[in-house]
Amino acid sequence: MKRLLIVFVFMIPLMLYSRSVGLVLSGGGAKGGYEIGAWKALLDLGIEIGGVYGASVGSLNAAAVAQGDFDKALNLWRNISEESVMKPTEAQKKLIEAYGGGANWSLGELYQGALDVINQGIDVTPLKELLHSLISEDAVRSSSIDFGLVTFNLTDLRPEMLFIEDIPQGSLIEYIMASANFPGFRTVVIDGKAFVDGGVYSNQPVEMALERGFREIILVDIGRIALRDRIAKLQAFLADANLIHIRPRVMYVSTLDFDAEETRLQIEEGYLDTLAAFGLLKGEYTYIFEDRDVFKDMFDSLSHDEKIAAIEIVSDLQDCDDPDRLYSELLSSLGKIYKSDDPMIALVDRLASILEIPSLVLYSMGEVLDEIKKAYADKGFQNQEVSPIPYGKMLDFVLFLHDNSEVPSPPAKFEMFKSSFMILEGVEE
Repeated sequence: MKRLLIVFVFMIPLMLYSRSVGLVLSGGGAKGGYEIGAWKALLDLGIEIGGVYGASVGSLNAAAVAQGDFDKALNLWRNISEESVMKPTEAQKKLIEAYGGGANWSLGELYQGALDVINQGIDVTPLKELLHSLISEDAVRSSSIDFGLVTFNLTDLRPEMLFIEDIPQGSLIEYIMASANFPGFRTVVIDGKAFVDGGVYSNQPVEMALERGFREIILVDIGRIALRDRIAKLQAFLADANLIHIRPRVMYVSTLDFDAEETRLQIEEGYLDTLAAFGLLKGEYTYIFEDRDVFKDMFDSLSHDEKIAAIEIVSDLQDCDDPDRLYSELLSSLGKIYKSDDPMIALVDRLASILEIPSLVLYSMGEVLDEIKKAYADKGFQNQEVSPIPYGKMLDFVLFLHDNSEVPSPPAKFEMFKSSFMILEGVEE
């Protein structure tokens, strides 16, 4: 009976969370807005989050997720600034600028900035005030979503992975500050013990989700990967867990670059990358919402003579009496080159990249083709790359289809996702 009770207690986490996903939010400082965009996408996808675990800025966002107040978190990240997070000295500002790649500094300024960091650390009192405005400890503790964070106990030289029940009542904000105590910030001291950023041990605390019994895990990765994180991913593989890894295509901000406009781009990208991770969006440069061979529908809608005219654009063959067969052969050739099941979408994505149309947009196929046509009309087509694909001819072929057939309406739910994305852009419908 005792053995049965032990087994039952051990299985409780697995039973509680097996039907939902564990969300892991990595550290990454100012890039944290990306995680808010990813969260919005998960909400729109209807994914049930059973637990959320974070390191550094990921612990801040994890608390917001557990609390369930998306609008409040979005508003915080939309209005983020250096002043709302920290109060560096003038010398420390120069050091931060240099860290972010800025060039407006001297060696003397960097030396003084380093001394200021060593002697007093960067004052992050504003961050603590920001956390008090965002996080309700009672709401996190009473949430149906499990919560945990990782920090590093500098006094005892050991990592601490703490679930909500491990954090003393009234100390949640202090421990989030400890988890997010980026090297160079003033040391966080709790009950006489000094703490630094949890990312020094585990920046992607997947093992916390595994410990709670999750076998469906979503990792939003905006920063470095620690050795412990590599071990945890191996543990996830051995446990037969399904780990969905979401990472930015482009880093618009650096770790300490709290710029509101660039943060907005990170939020939008987090939303789009998450939809892409779940197979809703196609493209490596663009984000195209399409789940069909829409070009086959367009080609099939042409008259026989129009089909022949389309094929003659890309083929030197004299006999085009069977344009449907030649179109199928074209798709087969493109599929082998792109190694893709959607070769025409891969082609359109590459044309969009060459023509440099805006990439951070949720496109329907009709919208991306309209942008390609506009860009071509504005600046022509200048492709210098060596490729087995004659992109100039393929552009003419795509535009012929665009001009002579009706692009099918977007798939179901496109308008819903588009509406959410426009809200993230700041366009209220």
